[in-house]
Amino acid sequence: MVMVDSMHKKKATLFVAVVSLLTVLPFIGLNEFHTKGEPREAVVSLSMLLQDNWILPVNNGGDIPYKPPFFHWCIAVVSMILGGVSEFTSRIPSSLSLVIMIVATFAFYAKYSDKKLAMLTAMISLSTFELHRAGMNCRVDMMLTMAMVCSQYLLFRWWKDGMKQLPWLSLITMSCATLTKGPIGVCLPCAVFAVFLLIRGVKLWTIVWKLALVAIISMIAPSLWYIAAYNQGGDSFWALVYEENVGRLTGTMTYASHEGPAIINFVYLISGFLPWTFVLLISLFFLPWKSYSFATGLGVKDWFKKKYADLVSMPDARLYTLICAVLIVLFFCIPKSKRSVYLMPSFPFIAYFMAEYIKYLADEFPKCCRIFKNVMIGLIITVFVIHISLVSGIVPESVYPKKDLDFAMVSALANYSKTTLVIAIITVASLVAYFVRKKILTAMVALSIIFFALLDAIYLPTVLNAKSVKRFAADIEKVVPTGEIYSFLPVDLTPDGNPLHFFELDYYLNDRVHLFVKEKPSEGYLIVLRKDFQQYFDKNSESKVVDNYIFDEVLHTDRNYGSFKDIICLMHFEVVK
Repeated sequence: MVMVDSMHKKKATLFVAVVSLLTVLPFIGLNEFHTKGEPREAVVSLSMLLQDNWILPVNNGGDIPYKPPFFHWCIAVVSMILGGVSEFTSRIPSSLSLVIMIVATFAFYAKYSDKKLAMLTAMISLSTFELHRAGMNCRVDMMLTMAMVCSQYLLFRWWKDGMKQLPWLSLITMSCATLTKGPIGVCLPCAVFAVFLLIRGVKLWTIVWKLALVAIISMIAPSLWYIAAYNQGGDSFWALVYEENVGRLTGTMTYASHEGPAIINFVYLISGFLPWTFVLLISLFFLPWKSYSFATGLGVKDWFKKKYADLVSMPDARLYTLICAVLIVLFFCIPKSKRSVYLMPSFPFIAYFMAEYIKYLADEFPKCCRIFKNVMIGLIITVFVIHISLVSGIVPESVYPKKDLDFAMVSALANYSKTTLVIAIITVASLVAYFVRKKILTAMVALSIIFFALLDAIYLPTVLNAKSVKRFAADIEKVVPTGEIYSFLPVDLTPDGNPLHFFELDYYLNDRVHLFVKEKPSEGYLIVLRKDFQQYFDKNSESKVVDNYIFDEVLHTDRNYGSFKDIICLMHFEVVK
């Protein structure tokens, strides 16, 4: 990090951008879709292009999108340029959002704080588990985070400039945030900024009318989409909007959605900041606890007065960072629905204080940082040792996990190319040997990024692609090269709640999958789980969905797949005449 001080700001910003791009962009196309979340978003963009409907396309045989369309517009535009929707093009918006946010974070703190601290803040943010994972996935959360974080930075700059003119860039980013996931993209940045203004002594009426104007203008573009979407989707669209925004906040959704206690958010923060939380844990054994005085002798009232005075006396950017970090985390403790990705808009602000602390440790307790460095080296070595033992056959198949999916993932590692593994070991060893001799902060950041790159380049694609149904989809396409294919899951029988479909298969089959229960065609092909077929379609079943059909199995998967934990079958069906 020493070289940062000698860099011109523009060169340092370019350096951050290049490192960020190289950390994520080369690897985003290696993983096939293996969860329901990613293909669920990608197929919205696919349906936009297939139907030429950029407002409210229908997918999976009848679903309308659960989120506003800005993220899907970005995927569709990128896919048009690069020749079609793929895993790679579907993840580009998230990856670029991560890069933009990291660059903006560096630029913000380089301007309003210390350049070295800004670089460390940016690099910690880049190499946290939660942000890195989100930047590698086709989900709306990284784009929402980028837009909200940039809005916070731009609102602060507006205040620094005297709040005389409209903050046009902030208006644009908040509009994008709202068009990505809803009104939270305007409401939360404005609320956090308002608290900062109050603490800094801005008159309440000034705050109210100026931020009301900002919010109203930011909502113009999203409102146009909401009106157009309502004209297409009607009451069902409006019910979905209400449930996803108001219902999720108040805990009144028609189905349980990631519900949990407020304390779980702090668990998410600990796991989300890995591997950097290791540094915090290690530091507990080095801090001079005996020298700290926690008993000040002040009464409760005087103690709060002192703390508030300390708060107000903070430098502007540091105070704003603290307010953003605390209020964003506290806000997401309110909804019943809790997910780790909801907390991501707080991550760059928390990373700033983490960077301050780690910089302090590097100066005062360098042994603590050296232990972290050795932990990261140990993790890299451990991963390679396990892989070598599998590839070399030292570990026999008899000790592999017995479950189908676990066995398939371990087998994929065991069958990995020996030549490629040797090249990877030499490359990683060379990089580690080079960076381990650098200054301690540089080494810590570099080793964290190398570890993520190792996972992204080799281990995650190898292991997770074993979960993908892409090859089964290709087999289905050989049998049914054109036309509609039908699917059945028990949730199709209930009109309310969160619809669950074969999202991966629908994506890989070009959004050709429709609902059997809804359309009941006279002939065709049905995708169904084996246990569901036996319960709802077998001639001896008491819960039969239809009576006058005959079914013949055409294909089935060789093992259980994904969250369904069952064999997926392709059945040919026709009405008995």
